[in-house]
Amino acid sequence: MHPHCFFLALFALLVSLVTATTTNNVPGTWKPIDGIDLNATEIGEWAVSEYNKNATNKLVFEKLISSEITFVSGTLYLLVIAAKDESLPNPTGNYRASVHDRDGAPRELIAFFKIEAVENNI
Repeated sequence: MHPHCFFLALFALLVSLVTATTTNNVPGTWKPIDGIDLNATEIGEWAVSEYNKNATNKLVFEKLISSEITFVSGTLYLLVIAAKDESLPNPTGNYRASVHDRDGAPRELIAFFKIEAVENNI
C-alpha cells in the first residue's frame, strides 16, 4: 500500500469515529431538542420564576424558542426563552437561561440574561 493511501484510510477512519461519537449522548456534547419538549418548556417556565425571585423587573414566560441539552452530572439545559417584562409596555424580549437538573439535588439556575439585539439573530 502506498503511504498516501495509508494516511487517507487512517483519516477516513478517524472521521467516522468522530462522527459516531458526536451523534450519541456523549457527556459534555450539546444536542438540540427537536420540536416542543414539555419538560424543556416546564424548565423554561421554572427558570423565569426563579429569575423573578431576585429581580426587580418581573418577567412573564411566553414561550420556549430553542433548547439544547448535555449530560454532565445530570442534565444541563441551555434555553432561549421569550418573556415579557410585566411592568413595561415593551415587546417580548429573548432571554438565555442555563439550568442544571440533577437527580436527588435541587434544580439550579446557572445563568439568566437578556439577549441583546445583535445576538437575537441566532
